Amino acid sequence: MNEVNSELSEKKTNWLQRLKDESWEAELLVSAVAIYAILQSFSMLDWLIIQFLDYLNPSQYEIGYFVDVFGFLAVGVLAAMFAIHFAFRAYWIGLVGLNSVFPDYSLEDSAYSPIYTKKLLGILPKLTTSISKVDELCSVIFSAAFGLMLLYGYVTIITILYLILFNVLEGLLPENLTWILWIPLLLFGLIFILGFLISIPANIKKFRENETVQNLYFLFSKWTSYVFYGPLHKSILQITMIFGSNFKRKKGLVKMILLMLSIGVGFASMKLVNSDYRYLLNYDRKQDTTTMQLSFYRENNLNNRFLLNPEINNAVITKSPLSIFIPILEHEVRILREECKLQSMFTMEDKDGTLRAKKNKAYLDCYAQSHLLFLNGVAVKTDFLKTTHPHTGQFGIVAYLDVSGLQKGNNSVKVRKNLTSENTKEWKIPFYYSPNQ
Repeated sequence: MNEVNSELSEKKTNWLQRLKDESWEAELLVSAVAIYAILQSFSMLDWLIIQFLDYLNPSQYEIGYFVDVFGFLAVGVLAAMFAIHFAFRAYWIGLVGLNSVFPDYSLEDSAYSPIYTKKLLGILPKLTTSISKVDELCSVIFSAAFGLMLLYGYVTIITILYLILFNVLEGLLPENLTWILWIPLLLFGLIFILGFLISIPANIKKFRENETVQNLYFLFSKWTSYVFYGPLHKSILQITMIFGSNFKRKKGLVKMILLMLSIGVGFASMKLVNSDYRYLLNYDRKQDTTTMQLSFYRENNLNNRFLLNPEINNAVITKSPLSIFIPILEHEVRILREECKLQSMFTMEDKDGTLRAKKNKAYLDCYAQSHLLFLNGVAVKTDFLKTTHPHTGQFGIVAYLDVSGLQKGNNSVKVRKNLTSENTKEWKIPFYYSPNQ
């Protein structure tokens, strides 16, 4: 009976060892797919910035900002780690191939002199040692990258769901109760700060053997892992614990991971500076009326993905009329719908399309009342039409202003957006009028 058990145990061990030996094939395939998918994720993050700008209330832009910045950093680190893993694994395959042809260095068959060969071999590691170390490094990088990917994916999904739920419930709750929706975010922050404060004494040498402190640290880590990691808590804790519990034995590998994290942060930062993430912080900043913004003019917006300000034909107007496009963001539509009481205005069944026409006109009238135009400081009465921007695809309204009576030279058109009595925004767009003779 013992012999049978021993044979089964040996077969199981051989199977596991064979799986370990052949895991590089799966790692290489997953790395290649992951690199491609992760690099595409930067485009998704750019799209996410636009969605945050469009749909979120500006009071929530800071949340969107941190989500997107964290997203860029996480994706950048993942891309760097999987790319480095792919390169090292390819190098490892080359070493294994060399080892099958040349088991080790040869002093007798060297193309160089024996003295030079011997001295150089004295500073080079053995081929089998290099193969073993590179294999270890590849496995560590792969597991660390996978753990980070799990954590980032879960945090991103939970945050986006929270933002969606927040905006849905905000429209249903009375205005004096909307503060309740901020409680989960506040609790997350308090838990994070408390965990940081507990971890400091728990990892100091003086309290390492203190059973009360360590039990408290364990219980806090255990229960907060359910909050921060959700259903993935065991998988993420397992990976982090393997690194943490083997830190002293494999300090070199852990330090290498930290170096790769730094490379990933640098790569992510380069991608981040080319995105529109700053809009999430600067949206409510007061416009500098002494500066001509390039985004005020259509000729400069041909490659823009999103507009936050009004847009006219170009900086030099040669003929009348002057067309001006004013974007209306989705969160602004929600505000205006409530301000103009449009939601409760149309509740009857529309059989012949009459109600739809009235509804469209009521919305347009609401937009027109909340957007005022001024030419050189003088209020201008004009008709608006609903439209879609030809390049960004944004919803907005357009007006055509008669500028034939303006003097040749510098002029300006000012747009005032009155969403509520407390929520107003202005843009002053300078232009040079030079009528065709």
